[in-house]
Order: sequence, then C-alpha cells, then structure tokens
Amino acid sequence: MAAAELPIIALTMGDAAGIGPEIVAKYVAGFKKGAFTLVVVGDQKILEDTAKALDLKLDGVNVVAKPQREKFTPNAVNFLSLKAASKEVKPGHPNARTGRAAMNFVEKATDLVMLKEVDAIVTGPISKKAINEAGYYFPGHTEYFAERTNTSKYATCFVADDWRVALVTGHIALRKVHSRVKLARVIRTITLLDDFLRVIGVNAPKIAVAGINPHAGEEGLLGAEEKAEVLPAVDACRTQGVTVDGPMSAEAAFTGHGAGRYHGIVAMYHDQGLVPLKALAPFKAVNVTLGLPFTRTSVGHGAAWDIAGKGVAKTDSLRNAVNLAVRLAQANRKS
Repeated sequence: MAAAELPIIALTMGDAAGIGPEIVAKYVAGFKKGAFTLVVVGDQKILEDTAKALDLKLDGVNVVAKPQREKFTPNAVNFLSLKAASKEVKPGHPNARTGRAAMNFVEKATDLVMLKEVDAIVTGPISKKAINEAGYYFPGHTEYFAERTNTSKYATCFVADDWRVALVTGHIALRKVHSRVKLARVIRTITLLDDFLRVIGVNAPKIAVAGINPHAGEEGLLGAEEKAEVLPAVDACRTQGVTVDGPMSAEAAFTGHGAGRYHGIVAMYHDQGLVPLKALAPFKAVNVTLGLPFTRTSVGHGAAWDIAGKGVAKTDSLRNAVNLAVRLAQANRKS
C-alpha cells in the first residue's frame, strides 16, 4: 500500500494522572513501521517527561502544528501537542483539570476524524469522575462520541483474541439494568454485532444471546425479561437473516463460544460480559464502539490509579486497540 493511502490513526493520551502517558510513551518508543500512520494527541511535555523517567527514547517523532493529512509523516509517529490544564500532574490523583485536558485531547481527535484528516481514533483511559467534574456529563467516551455524531443506534463491544462480546447496557448501576433491557435495544445490539463480525471477516456469524436473569429466567420462574424482551428480539433478528441463539444462561453463551459454536456474544450488562472475557484473556481486551460513522477503539481497561507513575503498566491492550483500528479502517476503505 502506498504511503499516501495508509490509514491514519489518532491516539489520545488519556488522563495525565493515570497510566495513559506511560502506555503511550512505551508504545511510541517501540513503534515499528507497518501499515499505518500514527498521530498522538496529548501533552508533549508530559509524554517526554514520562519517557525520560522510564529511560525510553522517543526518536523520529514528527511534531505537527497544523494537523492535516498532508502534514503527517507517513508510516511514522506524529505528535499533536495540546497542553494539559495543570502544570503539575500527580500520578494517581485525577481532578477536574486532568479530566478537562483528557477531553480536550478527545475533542481534537474527534474534530480530525470528522474532517477526514484521520481515519480512526484510539482512546487512552480517562477518569469518568474527573471528566464529570470538568463539566463533561458523560458516563464515558462512548456516550460522548454518540452525542457528538448524533448517533442513536450504538453499542459497546469488547474484543480479545477471538472473543467478541457486545453489551446491551453499559456503564449504569446494576439496579437500572432491568429497565433498560428492552426489545429495541436488544435487537440493535444483535444486529450491530452481526455487522461488526462481517466487517472483520466472519462470513456467516453465529451469535449467542445471554439472558438477564439466572438460568435465563428459568421459563419465567426467575424473571420475566427473557420472555417479554429478549426472546422476541432474538426472533426478530432471525427474521432479518441473523443466525442467533438465545436467550441462554451466560455460562452457556461463553462455553458455547469457547467450543467454537459462536463467533460473538450479546451480554445484557457490563459485568456479565466483561468479567468472563477479561478472565479468559487478561490484559488483551479492546473496546470498540459499534454504530459510529467512524472507527473508534480504546484500551479495554481504566486509568489504573494504583499503579500510575510506577512504570509497570502493560501495553498489550493499547497495541491491540491500535491494530484493530487499523484493520477496521482498512476494511472501511474497501467497502
């Protein structure tokens, strides 16, 4: 692929008080030329200080003042530096200033992808509390991107190796889950996952849908949501040509996926899907937002305040998030 045709991936630094600067510095220091161009959006001084503390060299980074496709050095690391709001960042202690800076990075990356200056976004970890203190009243990145792009039909999906788990509900209190598991939302999640699986090359996707209650409601004995909302959604998707089974117990869904009977799972709530996924593939999970008009992936973990500044953070998830963003950007160009 010619350099001018390489996908351009914007990578945001995340909250400066978390492990974002560390994993980005480690990733940039180990960057190997391949099939894409990287644009890091963050605070240059913080990244350079982090690299120095870790004894890393950030050689060959092209610092750009005007972020435009033609200004980026192809097949290399480019840097768009935006100042963090706080001159002194204390690792492990996020606040409104670090939250505001983190969202500034995200906003700039979103501007670039919507202007077609980059092809995809990979986001570093943020503090949900800090961004809310800064006036960004979102549960996380996903809801920000949905509002910014006026996208109503979206879903969170996590990918780790061959595991793909899409969530009907996301960052909400467990007591609210039952009221959010509705027919339309379940249908939307199933169809978005089916579309995603086809994009990444699964020709005939088979999807397992978990129930919300133990034993998928046990024929209504342990809950009514399966019969009232989930089963009708599964039936509706079948009429649309989706190969889908359920509702079934979550353990049956994961066991079936592990045995190769399914290519993806629809889980009803956050921990139902992520606890087994991260236990099966620790440190590898990638978050991808389904339904947006552009590709957005993210690390599948938080800002890890307990180890921030200690130099022990792993880059596996970030590397996987970038690789998936490149893969999706390439697929989108072919479609």
